[in-house]
Amino acid sequence: MEIKIDFRKIPVGPDHPIEKKIQWAQLIYDACSSHLLEDKTIRSLLRKYQNSIEENWQTMADTGVVKECTLCALEDGGSCCGSGIENKFDVVNLLINLLMGIRLPSVPLDPTGCWFLGEKGCRIKARHVICVNFICKRLYDALGQEEIKKVQKAMEKETENAFILEEYLKLWLAKNV
Repeated sequence: MEIKIDFRKIPVGPDHPIEKKIQWAQLIYDACSSHLLEDKTIRSLLRKYQNSIEENWQTMADTGVVKECTLCALEDGGSCCGSGIENKFDVVNLLINLLMGIRLPSVPLDPTGCWFLGEKGCRIKARHVICVNFICKRLYDALGQEEIKKVQKAMEKETENAFILEEYLKLWLAKNV
């Protein structure tokens, strides 16, 4: 299989607007998704990553992270999902969301917040490592050391699975696109 996309032209890094990265992710998805999803390793890595995302969210709910973050957003205006965070995302991360069946938003819900922030939190499933691993002082103070350790363990599993999948996809794309 030979797909004609110049991989060297794919915008990466914070100096490219998120709209362009979303367009490239969609272009690659449209051209390659059936081939990507036929790959047994990709399917396995996607499943493992999705499971770790679900486990992390469950841990965050069980430990009180979700409650604290909701209170922070409602009472204090939140701060971790501010405008510009979306620039950390790259095309591969966005492609993973598409492979998971997530529609990438074409516009931000709130221009003062992250492009992916919705009324009930993040609108995408595969988040950037910064979004996954961020623990603010409010959380440290509210949860305590033991709960923080549980959260960090779940975060570590999610980010490790994200990294493995992203690296495999980069190799696959470099070889096939």
